[in-house]
Amino acid sequence: MTIRLLIAFLLLPLGAFSQAAQTEPVKLPAQDTHQNLVIAADPLLSVARYKITFPKKNPYESGIVAIDVYFKNENDKPIRLNLETIRLIISPPGVDRQRLEPLAAEDVADRVLLTANANPKNRRPFPFPGSATSTGKGKAYNEMVTTLHSVALDTDVLPPHATTHGYLFFDLNHDFDAIHQSHLYIPDLSFMPGNQALFFFEIDLANTTMK
Repeated sequence: MTIRLLIAFLLLPLGAFSQAAQTEPVKLPAQDTHQNLVIAADPLLSVARYKITFPKKNPYESGIVAIDVYFKNENDKPIRLNLETIRLIISPPGVDRQRLEPLAAEDVADRVLLTANANPKNRRPFPFPGSATSTGKGKAYNEMVTTLHSVALDTDVLPPHATTHGYLFFDLNHDFDAIHQSHLYIPDLSFMPGNQALFFFEIDLANTTMK
């Protein structure tokens, strides 16, 4: 088991350990904490916050919100995270709630650079680390996909006594006010080894600011 755990760490993308968080998760207004794990969310809600990473075209101008998600694991054990079960749950008053899946890097690039060819109903599975490939859609497209992969949340193991963070992207169709009626739902986490499940996390985004 020790050998398998060591192999799991070695297979993690380097970014999982080198992403030194500039923001302390416990200081963010949108967070949930239990079982010595802090999960905090920081939605990017202005064009200015995208310009450093995306100096030309950016997801926000195409109706997509990026949410920087922080995980501060204060346990002695690593935690496994199932990325594919994460949802953004939008619950406006008097309307049926919506459950949005995170967009893959290719989906984001489609909406930003190939809007006419994008099909919002045809969502790809969440990307795995290192899954970016040449698409034949042009240099700008490939560069954006590479950039998106470099900043996206792409690790499924949270190291002990460490903070990991990365972006999740959701298509809000330009309705960014909806973020204040939303929760980020993260239901599937477990301690390693042993597969002991953690209680689900639900981060209320109502108090996030438009910045």
